[in-house]
Amino acid sequence: MNPNLHDIDLIQRYLDRSLTDTEKASLEERLKNEPVLKTMYLEHQQLIKGIRYSYLQTRLQQLRALENSLPQIAPVKKGKQVWLVTYWKQATAIAASVALFAIAFMLWNQSATPQELYAGHFKAYPNVFEPITRGEANPSKRTEAFAAYEAGNYTKAAALFTELLAEKEEAGMLMLLGNCYLVLGNTAEARNQFIRLINDFDDLDNQAKWYLGLSYLKEGDVKTAQLIFQELSNSEFSYSARARKLLNEIR
Repeated sequence: MNPNLHDIDLIQRYLDRSLTDTEKASLEERLKNEPVLKTMYLEHQQLIKGIRYSYLQTRLQQLRALENSLPQIAPVKKGKQVWLVTYWKQATAIAASVALFAIAFMLWNQSATPQELYAGHFKAYPNVFEPITRGEANPSKRTEAFAAYEAGNYTKAAALFTELLAEKEEAGMLMLLGNCYLVLGNTAEARNQFIRLINDFDDLDNQAKWYLGLSYLKEGDVKTAQLIFQELSNSEFSYSARARKLLNEIR
């Protein structure tokens, strides 16, 4: 297995709190002494925080919009009716608070659509297979393919990976090509790459199944996605925790 993939798997399991005590102690010792590994860990940790913050911000904006849409009470000038207006304002404020709480509760517990779940859980797989060195004078087609992927030019990357895979199949290229097609919205072609990866290679099996499940989720085929995530949830790798979390969100 690629050492980078092994480290990513360890970090994900560390963040999922699924490492054994021995594995945890060993990784924490490495984090103290290996700057590259520490950087990789901090990036994964920041990603998780970013996802959570984005979700909370969205919910907060929804609640604020709802609060601003509540009707205002018109003032009453007659002195004898001041007590009634005050009482009515208090009652309305209480009712609005109760309604806001009830709607907030529903928003937090509302089932997300398959596409929303996909968007919340999809992140393009990193190029850990052939990191790019910038400034190469005459880059090869292979270098251009990986560089395009890292730059987010998924259309170009997909075309180049397809040409390279016609010459020789590689697990890493199949993984990245599948991700290109997912980003571009071509779920059928994405699945083809992940299925080829699962059938033809021993490496990246669980990663391919994760993205395969996401491809079905993006299309709204929840039942097939559930079957794949259920299989993943019973594995011993870090993707099992991700799969269990996603299964709990599918209602």
